[in-house]
Amino acid sequence: MLTCRDVILPVALFILSGTTLTACAGGDSGTGSTETGGDGSGASPAGGHGGSGSSGSGGHSGTSSAGTSGTGTVASGGGAGTGAIGAGGARAGTGGATTAGTAGGPGGRNGSGGSMARGGAPAMGGTGGRGTAGRGMGGASGSGGVSGSGAAGMAGGPPGSGTCGGGTAQASDITINESSLQQVIRGFGVSSAWAGTYANASDPDYLWSTTKGAGLSLLRIRYGDGLAIAQAAAKAGVTVWLTPWGMGNNGSPGGPYTTTQTDPNGCKGSMPVLSDPAGWAKTLASYVQTAKSQGVPLYAVSAENEPDSCGINQTTSYSATQLATWIGGYLGPAMAPLGVKVMGPETQNACGFKTYFSAIQSDAAAWSAVDILASHEYGCGTLPAETAVTTANKEYWETEVDTGSANGDSGGGGIASALLTATTMHNDLTKANLNAWHYWWLYCSGNSGCLYDTGKKAWAKRLWVMGNFSRFVRPGWKRVATSGTMPSGVLVSAYIDPTNNSLSIVAINSSTSASSVSFYISGSPPCSLTPYETSASKDLGAGASVTVAQGRITAMLSAQSVTTFVGTP
Repeated sequence: MLTCRDVILPVALFILSGTTLTACAGGDSGTGSTETGGDGSGASPAGGHGGSGSSGSGGHSGTSSAGTSGTGTVASGGGAGTGAIGAGGARAGTGGATTAGTAGGPGGRNGSGGSMARGGAPAMGGTGGRGTAGRGMGGASGSGGVSGSGAAGMAGGPPGSGTCGGGTAQASDITINESSLQQVIRGFGVSSAWAGTYANASDPDYLWSTTKGAGLSLLRIRYGDGLAIAQAAAKAGVTVWLTPWGMGNNGSPGGPYTTTQTDPNGCKGSMPVLSDPAGWAKTLASYVQTAKSQGVPLYAVSAENEPDSCGINQTTSYSATQLATWIGGYLGPAMAPLGVKVMGPETQNACGFKTYFSAIQSDAAAWSAVDILASHEYGCGTLPAETAVTTANKEYWETEVDTGSANGDSGGGGIASALLTATTMHNDLTKANLNAWHYWWLYCSGNSGCLYDTGKKAWAKRLWVMGNFSRFVRPGWKRVATSGTMPSGVLVSAYIDPTNNSLSIVAINSSTSASSVSFYISGSPPCSLTPYETSASKDLGAGASVTVAQGRITAMLSAQSVTTFVGTP
């Protein structure tokens, strides 16, 4: 099925206020179609892409020494046993470590009038992360480090829970290992290519709001488009970045910086290739400065959209070596003074990525200049894990994919097709260890390649399953390791906010039956988790909170759903 991806039409035709964006030649195909390097059966017109269907609670401390009762003794009858406040007390005084305290012996909390060792000064910012709850008989488990006569201490590290952790994992549990930090998450996003304005006044809320919508945090824009969509996104705190397709007026093919060659770089046919790299770099730098002056500070600029696609959809053709030379010799030096990151190679799929990645890595100037290694995912499966990216302190992004339509969901807007999107996201995050993930298109009409169908005037379910990640896994969070045997049809990943240890567990149930899952959360988990479900009948619908006891919870996942469990210690 022909989809409208990378459309070859003037930008003026895509003013979307109340109009319909139609499918056109060169677009991504839905399920079963393919372009160069892609999977699927059947050919797609003009090389369209095939869908890839396939703290420490309980710690009390003062500035007085452990085991004493502040500046005065506990009142008669209220003997402090082994100490009104046990040794260490979860958060010691200034700079204190999070050693577990015994928090009082028998009879400790109250004597006949001695409530909490009066006179102790408030605890001043212990540096430890989560204190171990030190509760002796009668020892109260304060929250945030209570001291002296009860004034709250200033916790220096993230608060822990103390009372809801502990226990041991059971054989059927999926273990969430909070201390096993994986890659940082930069965000989740979409491309607005060829769109001049929002289709509806409410669209920014649906896309960017973390209370009303999916909370997407990345926007990929096309060189040559207007900035109306990007301006509203930037105002909402979204990270905006740029990809060039063509180099002519409004991003059309060719332009003064290219020459037309026949059969270049192993391709068949005539297509533009870069001939004036210095001039093109200067033009991109000027575009960055203009965008910033109009309220759109660009985070990164990509070297080219799908340089390995042989000119499909208005792109400029580069060999792997040519792209590395362009990045290292021209684009990098042009962006460095502007504080804008450089991205490459944005190839069509994992197969092409390997060749272009190797060329960039082998070119010292290109490897030094590039900040983000990125690819699309049309065919060839999940992107490969590349430890060299992390080792070099660079990031690894997926920047475009159409995951296609599921059987029985030909329009692609239902929950079955959305589960294909969620599964792809899960695999990319847990197997390739990607830092960022994007769906292909914001707007289209009548196919599976977008988040909003301008013909039906409806948001696809895939927007909301993306929201199960993007609303609750914010930029700067980190993925944490999970282990255990998953129920049939269930995938689980988990993420933590290093600043306050908030936890999000994303559970995907692709089965047509409901499934019970049990989680064991190591460390000091939240005392409750709130589920947010996307299913055939819900769009990030909030459910009743689930209590965490001894580090464990058991919950039911609805059939064909994505549920995010969210909580803060």
